[in-house]
Amino acid sequence: MIKLYDFKSSPNCQRVKVVLAEKNLPYDIVPIDLRKGEQKTPEYLKLNPYGKVPVLTDDSTVLYESCIINEYLNEKYPNPSLMPADLEKRAKVRILIDYGMAHLDGPYQKLRMELMKEPKEQNAQVIDAAKSELRKLLQHLENEIGDQPYLCGDFSLVDAALIPRFTRLEGFGVLPDSSLPRLGKYLHRMKERPSVKTIL
Repeated sequence: MIKLYDFKSSPNCQRVKVVLAEKNLPYDIVPIDLRKGEQKTPEYLKLNPYGKVPVLTDDSTVLYESCIINEYLNEKYPNPSLMPADLEKRAKVRILIDYGMAHLDGPYQKLRMELMKEPKEQNAQVIDAAKSELRKLLQHLENEIGDQPYLCGDFSLVDAALIPRFTRLEGFGVLPDSSLPRLGKYLHRMKERPSVKTIL
């Protein structure tokens, strides 16, 4: 039986939920309240020494780090496959996951932290600079998607990995944007998928 140790609004948990939904896998949720520090308890740290969510257990298997969990789920439960058969395309999926997670992270976190402040304490210049930088970085994904419905053609692990970040970028006012028309259509298409609706 699969269990997901989950904090509902965590994007890391959400990307795992998308894959679980795509594969129609039943699972139980174990709520972990980050605000109460439940991820730092000795019991939880035995599952994940990083003290983060999510953790996924599959019978005796214990996993953490959301993108690694998703790779495991795709290999253990191969239907439907969320990775291309072609090795080069599989590598491209991993490259784009790295780009979306690592290279967008600096300005994404800067913007997120600024928007969490009280409105009167927010620095408009910091917000505008972070949004501008994010749109420049997103241009790479705009070019990559081209005329494809999803980032690597068919729906894959990269779409599951990045959709929680994309929905937040929409909430932050970065997307949609006239300079990124393909990503705007992509985001709309993604939000229509039943698996993505489970996290919205």
